[in-house]
Amino acid sequence: MSSPASTPRSRLAKVLVPLGLLLLLILVALVFVRPSTASTGPDQVALHYKGGAFSSKRFSDCIGPSNRAFDGPGDGHFAYPSSQTNFVFDADEGDGAPITFVTRDGIEMTVEGVTNFLLNTRCESEEIGGKTYAGGALQRFHELIGNRYQAYMTEDGVRSSGWREMLSVYIARPLDTAIDRAGQQYTYVELYTDPSKKAAWEQAVLEQLPDLVNRQTDGDTEFFESFAVTLQKPEPPQSIKDELVKQQAAVAAAKAAQAEAESRAAAALAQVEVERAEAKKIQARVDVLGQQGYLQQYAIDQGLNPFQPSTGSLITNGNGG
Repeated sequence: MSSPASTPRSRLAKVLVPLGLLLLLILVALVFVRPSTASTGPDQVALHYKGGAFSSKRFSDCIGPSNRAFDGPGDGHFAYPSSQTNFVFDADEGDGAPITFVTRDGIEMTVEGVTNFLLNTRCESEEIGGKTYAGGALQRFHELIGNRYQAYMTEDGVRSSGWREMLSVYIARPLDTAIDRAGQQYTYVELYTDPSKKAAWEQAVLEQLPDLVNRQTDGDTEFFESFAVTLQKPEPPQSIKDELVKQQAAVAAAKAAQAEAESRAAAALAQVEVERAEAKKIQARVDVLGQQGYLQQYAIDQGLNPFQPSTGSLITNGNGG
């Protein structure tokens, strides 16, 4: 027979245990039924995928820039940049290292620069490869590439490390190929010293890049568009630059020597012309005064006396007297 003291405790336990289980079920339910939220910035577009705790993920809709959405529990949101994206390749803290390529004359050069482009964030329904994508190009990009690399933006609206890893495959490699192919059309001297040749090379890279990028994907959809390319002055190895400096110094010295020789020749010709003019003046005076008269006038002009007595003539006259 139970003691009187144990009866209230057992009754309390019978009340508390079910209550605790009920609270636990409520907490578990709150975890699963808590709505999901998404907030996009002015330069973001987000994909909304439905999917509760016990259902598969499936695309629902897109969330445009500067929007906030409240969706069902377990739903997923994946934001991507709708503004211009840069891929910087340099020796500092860019997205990739400088790119090397070989010129027509076999010299390996290095170039730094940046390529700008836009991610195709169009979200209108379209049929691609026999399958309908309600979210259009952006949905296809996410399912084919973005989700694999986790390239979507972080909750803070920052481009993730997965985004940069994705660019290293789908942008950096085609860019490397375009730079190398275009560089083979020029010598290293042309690219290093001739701005017009460098500009033509840069334009050739830009023209080849979109097609090479599309080849990295299945090619049915252009995931990246509106490309722009800016390349810095390509640099040959230091030994080549030193030799080029020597050549330029030799050319400069040769040009200076040629200029000096031409200057001396011009001065000599000018002196000849002066002497010819002077000779013409003298001849004109000779024509007027006669040779003897000109010589006498010349002596007078020089401060001399052309009419000195002749000693020989005086002696002759004396002897004859």
